[in-house]
Amino acid sequence: MRTFIAVEIPFNERIGDLQRSITGRHKAVERENMHITLKFLGEVSEKKIEEIKKVVENCKVSPFKIKLHGVGFFPSEKYIKVVWIGVKNGEEIVGMMKCIDQHLQSMGFKRERNYVPHLTVARAKGKISIENIEKFINSEFGEVEIKEIKIKKSTLTDKGPIYEDLFVIQL
Repeated sequence: MRTFIAVEIPFNERIGDLQRSITGRHKAVERENMHITLKFLGEVSEKKIEEIKKVVENCKVSPFKIKLHGVGFFPSEKYIKVVWIGVKNGEEIVGMMKCIDQHLQSMGFKRERNYVPHLTVARAKGKISIENIEKFINSEFGEVEIKEIKIKKSTLTDKGPIYEDLFVIQL
């Protein structure tokens, strides 16, 4: 099954304002699918999921807060494939990700390089203009308390991904 490890982010009106300002061919991320990925795992057997859960439990920290701040683009502003909101004071997220990544590497998972915690808000399906987005570049999008990490299953469909919680690990 296709899986990933993430922290969920509640949708707010400011995120909606940003999504509505994006022009061009794109698909906005649905309210219920807002999350920050700690580690994309890809195809994983059911028996490996239990081992992954133990790794996540060993890498968890106490609940913490992050600020959603600023807008960025992957891979670049000139060639936009993803529009995202950045994370301020995300040391705990980065620390957990590095711990998880290091332990999962010994299980055969590929090591992450240059992890940037971010909240994807839209994916390009063609050319996107940043003209209406520029006013959001240095904006605040709220503060969020992170209280749990989720191991999620992702099923790809023609209408977009469907996410299902496999495990919820309380911080």
